[in-house]
Amino acid sequence: MPNLHLTDMAVSKLKPAANRTYWDDTTPGFGIRVGKRTKTWTVMRGSYRDRVTLGHYPALSLSDARAEAKKLLSAELDLRPKQIRVPVEAAKLQFLEENYRNRAIKTKAGMTSLLKLHVKDFPEFLDEVGDAHIQKCLDRLKDRPSAQLHVFRAMRCFLRWCTRPPRRYLKHSPMEGYEQPSTPNKRSRILSDAELEAVWLAAGGSTNAIVRLLILWGTRNTETASIRREWLVDGVLTIPGSHTKNGRDHSIPVMPMAKQILDATPHGKHYFLSRWGESHLSSGAWSKIRRQIQKDSKTSEWQLRDLRRTFRSNMARLKVPREVCEVLINHAPPVLDEIYDRYDRLDEKREALARYESFLARLLQPEMS
Repeated sequence: MPNLHLTDMAVSKLKPAANRTYWDDTTPGFGIRVGKRTKTWTVMRGSYRDRVTLGHYPALSLSDARAEAKKLLSAELDLRPKQIRVPVEAAKLQFLEENYRNRAIKTKAGMTSLLKLHVKDFPEFLDEVGDAHIQKCLDRLKDRPSAQLHVFRAMRCFLRWCTRPPRRYLKHSPMEGYEQPSTPNKRSRILSDAELEAVWLAAGGSTNAIVRLLILWGTRNTETASIRREWLVDGVLTIPGSHTKNGRDHSIPVMPMAKQILDATPHGKHYFLSRWGESHLSSGAWSKIRRQIQKDSKTSEWQLRDLRRTFRSNMARLKVPREVCEVLINHAPPVLDEIYDRYDRLDEKREALARYESFLARLLQPEMS
């Protein structure tokens, strides 16, 4: 419908039409509907844009109709609920509870850690968050591009969640239009046989021995740290889907070298205990463990995830079939395989891991003898 600057002269000249409405360009929501016989003042208001009839022209003049329309529109504004200011910390807690309710435990723990440790320069209320606060969080990590990228994504995810129904704590995310601070670095590092031997020898002791399991199994750090004694049944340790990245159970046949490591751990609910009690080894301990092993082994420039890549590469080197390699590291299969192929390949896993332990035993022959 057209907009029109409604004046007495303009209204008087409007010709009869089939219910055509002209909206006043000076009072949004107010207009006149022109029919074949009458001209009717109208107001459009409310979230459902309901029409309210004020009266007919010329019985109700333009000035009186506009005044009445302004009263109705003003009353509508007064009745709208006031925007509630939401504290940032309360929104964070709600975000973690609702957005990660059905996600893996480690996924929620990772986001919790990022928000707690790195997103701490926000003001008290969400509606006060601006570019300066976001940039301060990112600048703090400018010398650590990978960590900076993780924090950027965590902030973006959180603020987008704040804009979605039914919450709508924010009309728009203050991170709209932001470019990623860096590109994810795809590592390709694998350890040589000499480095692998040196790292194995340095990874002694009840806690550092967890790195030997990373070498033997190619498992992810957090999944390995969470393993419990009750998960080992008839020589097979099964990490439940609630503790894995892809949400699928991961069964690992425990071969002699791995069994020796597990049997040597202090007794408790978890194989690798936190320094504070019965909980499992925390994610904060990994950096300290890696640095100590690098120092003792005189190796450098490798990350713990590189042990997983080394495991996968060595399995291929030992001529283990690709599909067995993939299930050994619990990679999510294609959709059709996930639905129709439920075979756990335990026998194939056992054979592959036995082959790998033999390979490591030859590599470590001086120690094993």
